Amino acid sequence: MTRKQFGIIFTLMALIVCVGVIAARLNKTGLNDPTDFSQVISQGTEENKDNEKKDDKETLGTQDYFYSLRSEKEQKDAATLQQLTSMKDDENVSQEQKDIANNEYIEKTMLIDQEGRIEVNVKNQGFEDVLCSIEGNKVRVVVKAEEITDADSSAIQEIAENVSGISDVIIESKK
Repeated sequence: MTRKQFGIIFTLMALIVCVGVIAARLNKTGLNDPTDFSQVISQGTEENKDNEKKDDKETLGTQDYFYSLRSEKEQKDAATLQQLTSMKDDENVSQEQKDIANNEYIEKTMLIDQEGRIEVNVKNQGFEDVLCSIEGNKVRVVVKAEEITDADSSAIQEIAENVSGISDVIIESKK
């Protein structure tokens, strides 16, 4: 074995060990946020760590807000759909009530689809995260942004109107 071959093998072994250490740290703490990986790799000064913690708290608060609202909304929608499905399938329920439950089920699934389409279309406008809920004759759109310009507001208004057919649109920003 020549010195050059030994150097290459040694370098590859060192890289394997580094990747193993990073993998062990990630497996221990989990990779919940894309910024976690940068924290594992960069073992910077205390000043950098303090700045990262402040940024993470701000980002985590907004992420928690959107995550919790989205989770709550999805659970509520799933429970409603489950209840309507069980009503449709129940043999003790009259045919008229089954038809009503079926119509409500169709309406609810259409609303969920419209909300999802509005969220996707607004995200395509450049927003990081969006929550949409259609409540009666109102559409509520919450976007993750510091400020919403008039152009953004009118674009969101147009998207919501085109998808849902409802002109009463409430737009909120959450940092």
